[in-house]
Amino acid sequence: MNKVIAYLNLIRFFNPIGFWLLLWPGLWGLFLSGNMDISYFTIIVLGSFLTRSLGCAINDIIDIKYDRKVNRTKSRPLANGDLTLKEALVFTFILASACLYLLSLTNLQTIYLVLTVAVPMIIIYPLMKRVIAVPQLFLGTTFGLSLPISFSIAEGYISLEIIFLYIGCIFWILAYDSYYALCDIEDDQKIHINSSAIFFGPDIQKVVMLFYSIFVLIVMLVAIENNFKLMFIGALFLLYQGYFQNQLSQEGRNLEAFKSNSHVGLVIAIILFMENQSGLYS
Repeated sequence: MNKVIAYLNLIRFFNPIGFWLLLWPGLWGLFLSGNMDISYFTIIVLGSFLTRSLGCAINDIIDIKYDRKVNRTKSRPLANGDLTLKEALVFTFILASACLYLLSLTNLQTIYLVLTVAVPMIIIYPLMKRVIAVPQLFLGTTFGLSLPISFSIAEGYISLEIIFLYIGCIFWILAYDSYYALCDIEDDQKIHINSSAIFFGPDIQKVVMLFYSIFVLIVMLVAIENNFKLMFIGALFLLYQGYFQNQLSQEGRNLEAFKSNSHVGLVIAIILFMENQSGLYS
């Protein structure tokens, strides 16, 4: 049983916020499509869970030496010895195989996008915090891919509107992952890991608000283009969330600010479903 718990800890099973933050843009893409289907919904939900799990396992394998030096991560199963490197590698192979099987149920456009873009980015992301000054930008481009991928699953292509919203999603991820970076800023400085919190220094909260505002603006432009009236009501919630998260961060409650973004993703998903999938009820 202890070994099972260790595997579950490896994929952050008991800390599902990463799964939700990956899933919501995936559902945005599906709900914006004109080809909503329960099979696509199932693939996107399972795919989000498995992909996030795979990403966590790869991250822990690559970062094993660093995780042992950071208070928040030193209890992870590879860092504390609950799992051996060989066990983690075998489990990662199983996760990757499950992801590939799900991918095989989609179409050629999606398979090409995932294998040539998403997979390399998932593998090299853990290295980016030692290479680029703001690794959150690379995370945004990687995590946000669930949006165009899900649309591609349903439609077999990617529209300009989806690319535009994907850019907005990158700014959203830049914003919320900067709150997460603030939680680790002291440890990151100690072991020489880059982050937006370190790069922008005392201006980080202002920069986060700018990133978040760009995201909300792009969401609203997409809503105007599609005549999504409910999104104008949703905009009030999005603006409140930006203010609320900033207040939490000002109080040093950055992890709460980070997790609060799941509500942002959920509200947008609900509105897009109600606006663009009303035909399901007719």
